[in-house]
Amino acid sequence: MGSWLGEYVNALMGTVGCGLAVDSSCAAQHLAQFAWAVPVGVGVVAGISLMVGQWALLAINRVGRWRTLLTLVASGLGTLLAAAIEAALVTGLGWLLLGGSPRIGAVLPSVLIAFAPYWLGFLVVLPYTGPGVARIVKVWHLLLLWQLLRPALGVGSTAALAVAAAAWLAAEAIDVAIERSPIRLRERVFCLVSGSPGLTGRDLMASAKMGEPR
Repeated sequence: MGSWLGEYVNALMGTVGCGLAVDSSCAAQHLAQFAWAVPVGVGVVAGISLMVGQWALLAINRVGRWRTLLTLVASGLGTLLAAAIEAALVTGLGWLLLGGSPRIGAVLPSVLIAFAPYWLGFLVVLPYTGPGVARIVKVWHLLLLWQLLRPALGVGSTAALAVAAAAWLAAEAIDVAIERSPIRLRERVFCLVSGSPGLTGRDLMASAKMGEPR
């Protein structure tokens, strides 16, 4: 068990290293031994890293230790869901733009590995540079997705770029729609998992302004 775990961690770290280097052929080498375990691990850790980058949100809401752990796990699972949606978009757009019909099961591992740059998502916590880091990571994800889709779809660079860019833009549009939705789905899920009121920095600033003497 210990040797298997060590080999898995090595494969996971090797895959992420290849991903950060945008080396699709290198990243695919580790899939033969562990199949889905490596891509799923990449996605889960990416989600956890993103939530670690939002530690201020957890602190503001005074989320307890166990609830924090549960929130981190939920964030990891949420990234798997986001990857599944993006893989479905790649499949649909691949059929629309290329005329072929790639199977989502063949595309999903590549999409999951493309989330490797989000392992650096915790860096968004840095003051002043956080938003810039977030944008860089998103573009990094797109570049890696492009390279990984070439062998996954069996197409050239131009076709893979068209599918990757279209799927990425569609995924970003869905993310913005969820963020601005009147039902506030993301906040509801956060409140449910963390057991907190879902306060943000803006809420605290608004409360402070209301309490200021006129």
